[in-house]
Amino acid sequence: MKVCFAFLLLAVTAVIAYPTNDQEEDPEWVMIPDVEGNFYPVSMEEVRFEAALANRGKTKAKFLVYTRQDKTKAHEIVLNDAASVKNSHFDAKHPTRFVIHGWNGDSNANINTLLRAAYLDRGEYNVIVVDWSSGAKTINYIAARNNVNEAGEQVAAMVDFLHEKHGLSFDTTYIIGHSLGAHVSGMAGKHVKHGRIHAIFGLDPAFPLFSINKPNERLATGDALYVESIHTNGGKLGFEQPIGDSSFYPNWGKKQPGCGVDLTGSCSHGRSVEYFAESLRGKNEFLGKDCGSFDEIKEKKCVSRGAAEDMGGDPAHTGIRGVYYVPVHDKYPFATGKA
Repeated sequence: MKVCFAFLLLAVTAVIAYPTNDQEEDPEWVMIPDVEGNFYPVSMEEVRFEAALANRGKTKAKFLVYTRQDKTKAHEIVLNDAASVKNSHFDAKHPTRFVIHGWNGDSNANINTLLRAAYLDRGEYNVIVVDWSSGAKTINYIAARNNVNEAGEQVAAMVDFLHEKHGLSFDTTYIIGHSLGAHVSGMAGKHVKHGRIHAIFGLDPAFPLFSINKPNERLATGDALYVESIHTNGGKLGFEQPIGDSSFYPNWGKKQPGCGVDLTGSCSHGRSVEYFAESLRGKNEFLGKDCGSFDEIKEKKCVSRGAAEDMGGDPAHTGIRGVYYVPVHDKYPFATGKA
């Protein structure tokens, strides 16, 4: 009965809660998820009130370094603490990948475990897991969303510290974030002071309480030399519109094959992490067809306009631009090798 009621509530309120892609004004009401994945409407007035009450300083990000010398043992590094970096196995000669979880996540979130293993099996990297659970692990989605900017500022400060004092190169530094973590990645890119992040990958960037009209509050083009967004649950838990230099839409970007009914969207939302992890292993076979416009994605009628491009992978394909449709299988391996 609870699931049926949640579905009915979503159906009744979706028209007033979600603006269409053509609307210029933000809605007066929005749908936000609860901790069980069900949606309910809240007024923007309530959202703004809670934002005004938010206390800065309660979010304290932890930075956990993993390398091939310690694939499963974390070494915590602390901002402005040179000894903590020296005592880790951080090596500026190797590429650095910051990995950032989403709402209700922590250092053990799926994105952290899957991407850490994939990168370190691939080669020599500094994989820095960002644990911002002090700001993200709450039943109150509004509160977690309001901590995104502060978490991003702390990631930016760590990037600048490692660059200025320990030789980190911006040219070989990427940030990969899932859901709310994608927007933390974007805010980090906005706040760095001593360079520019080379690439940011936003894995199904969170949609509730973020607006296409407010790029200063979310992941957006310009936050890095190259920004890629991967959309797997668009219009529900994930952002629907393209917000990267390139935006990829597996299975048209809303619902993923093999996820069944998926009323809450959590399966499709999480697939972005699984796809990206797979793209790091062996040959990347997630091929995207250049659709030319987001309208073709919405209409599910993509007329190819150029060469197929890889979704995800490493190194990033920083020269590509566009909107891409990606066919996927319903189970691992998800990549089809076809566009």
